[in-house]
Amino acid sequence: MEELEVQTYKFAVEGIGFVKSLEKEFPEIVPAELKYCMGNVSMKYIDALNSKENENFAENLRDCYENAKKSSELLVKLEGITNNSLLKQNEKLINDIKSIVEKLDNIKSKLIY
Repeated sequence: MEELEVQTYKFAVEGIGFVKSLEKEFPEIVPAELKYCMGNVSMKYIDALNSKENENFAENLRDCYENAKKSSELLVKLEGITNNSLLKQNEKLINDIKSIVEKLDNIKSKLIY
């Protein structure tokens, strides 16, 4: 669980940095919700880990999962990036979030609540 906590945090930090760079160069292609979804991947996972009740844990984990899936969809849909550095960052973030989604899906499949 700690490894996933680090992964979600790194994804959120790198993702928000990516969005800020993208907004400077290509503001017209950045979906407004991208930064929000990316940040919530980490925040909701941390909330889940800090939950005192199982039901609250499950709710936060599902929210984290939904934000991860939405982040993935939005990253894949980004078009018009001509900067090679930003393209590479986008590809890395897509690969990172796919790994996170797989791990969250595995945990989510075991939830009772």
